[in-house]
Amino acid sequence: MQNHDYFMQTNQMLVESRRFKESIDLCEYALSSAQWSAQIERQCNALSRWMLAQTYSKTGNAVKAREGYISFLNYVDADISMVSAVFQLREVMEDMYTKACHDMGQLAISYDEYFLYIKKIETVRQHTQNQRAQMEAVQSNRNSGASWSDNIYQLAELELTSVESGDLTRLSYAASMFSLYLAYPQIDPPIDVLRIAIVNYSSFICKLVGESILYCAAKKQPANPDNYRFIYDTALALVSEYLDDMETHDAAKEALDKLTSAMGESVDKLNFHNNGYASVAPSDAHDFTPPLLLQEQMKQTLSTPDSSTKPSRGCVPAAIILLLAIAAIITVVVKFLL
Repeated sequence: MQNHDYFMQTNQMLVESRRFKESIDLCEYALSSAQWSAQIERQCNALSRWMLAQTYSKTGNAVKAREGYISFLNYVDADISMVSAVFQLREVMEDMYTKACHDMGQLAISYDEYFLYIKKIETVRQHTQNQRAQMEAVQSNRNSGASWSDNIYQLAELELTSVESGDLTRLSYAASMFSLYLAYPQIDPPIDVLRIAIVNYSSFICKLVGESILYCAAKKQPANPDNYRFIYDTALALVSEYLDDMETHDAAKEALDKLTSAMGESVDKLNFHNNGYASVAPSDAHDFTPPLLLQEQMKQTLSTPDSSTKPSRGCVPAAIILLLAIAAIITVVVKFLL
């Protein structure tokens, strides 16, 4: 199996199985040590950065998602020829670039940053009519004196409504939107909005982890606490910053109690390591590769040069086109900040 095939299949499996930390570790190892085919080395390095950002976004971590998307965009911008260098991958590369700009627009912390990243879409594609209309709406908000905090709150409320209506796929996005208020003081929201953000962010993080563990149970796969404890650790550290302010103390204390209780009731009670699941799959688990075995497999596979590391004539193998298309073709739901 080619390295890129293994990376795509394994990462897709980990993300779908809610094995978030293992997915992050895979992407980071791919960035530091993978030996890609020379034909598509740049595209695979870009893809690894993009997948890392995507995984962090699925954990409700806006800060790390932003860092990942910025790393991806800086890498591609430094050698923009990689987008069109392989004809069969051009659309996928454009999709990833467009989605990264779109998500940075959603996670922007100012009007200037929003326009910076949304306008960057034209580096690879012309704006659609809908995108232009959304930009005009944001500019209108700016001209009317609306704060950037107001823009974020509008989008956060949309995510909140989606979650409350039963769309659990939006949990991580809802958490990310409310976490922007906590992680970036320069947004400067009103105190009442900040209190709401603290409470909602902590609630969504608890529900996100809880639903992930339930998903594992439904699939009869053991839940590795390492895949979720870091999510709680991030949330606890972020919320703790608001304990010392009298205006946010009560909300922060409530949120910390909720996070600590949820972590104790779910993650800390998992017997994953005690039962030896790190190296042995339980008999009734389907399609579950224990993390220690997966780590060895990852190192052996990604660190071994592909058999096709030398450029050759002809098309890129059809397998990579299919795998990249499955993982990276983006269903761009245009949801720019209003």
